[in-house]
Amino acid sequence: MFLQAVIFITLVVSIVFSTSVIVAKNKWKRLLAMALISSKIIVIIVLYALLNNAGFFLDVAIIYALLSYIGVIVLANYMLEWRKKL
Repeated sequence: MFLQAVIFITLVVSIVFSTSVIVAKNKWKRLLAMALISSKIIVIIVLYALLNNAGFFLDVAIIYALLSYIGVIVLANYMLEWRKKL
């Protein structure tokens, strides 16, 4: 019951951050909000794995975390290079 409540709360926080992605005027704040959403999704996957006793989802969470990290780094570098061209 406790893990289900934590998953629900984390999902609500992710929805709040998703509105921040839409509303934010600064590109860097949008990137930060996307990274926060990604980390909350990883937490939800790990909690789901603990709730259902499924170790496979832990592997999925690790792969998702690595891809998310690489994606944020690539987007940040792209935004910096685009800024230099202006």
